Amino acid sequence: MKDESKLLNPDIREITYGKKQLQKLTLYPLSVGDQFKVTDIVSGCIQKLIEGQKSGMLSDYLFMTTIMEMIEANIGKILVLISDITEEESKVVISQLTNTQLIEIIESIWLVDYEPMLKKGKSLFDRGRSVFNLKKSLPDSSNTSPSIGSKTSIEKDIVTEE
Repeated sequence: MKDESKLLNPDIREITYGKKQLQKLTLYPLSVGDQFKVTDIVSGCIQKLIEGQKSGMLSDYLFMTTIMEMIEANIGKILVLISDITEEESKVVISQLTNTQLIEIIESIWLVDYEPMLKKGKSLFDRGRSVFNLKKSLPDSSNTSPSIGSKTSIEKDIVTEE
């Protein structure tokens, strides 16, 4: 039956996970509503990283702990959204995942649910801009040097030598 569903939805994929005994987990594409939830989770983490970078405090340690805290707090929720397992089952899956397998899941989510949307969304934006004859906004080059308050007038009297 899963093979038939894959024919209907090519974005369904299967991963193998486990550190001693390998098992299979079917991953489904996110619905738009679920994608909003995952985006909110990731955005919060990114905001924290940006704040650390702005303050000059984004060390490798802060980066890694921020990512790990986000994953620890949310990977179960995300697994429930992308697969057909319960929250309790997600705890079992998490306890058996290796770091490499976790990264494969994250990369799979990116490749299926985010990257195509970004590429197609940008392409659609570019096509829409050309249809409505909107040009890329260019920086205003008419005022590239600061004004120092001097004014030149061409209406001054011209003094000629006699």
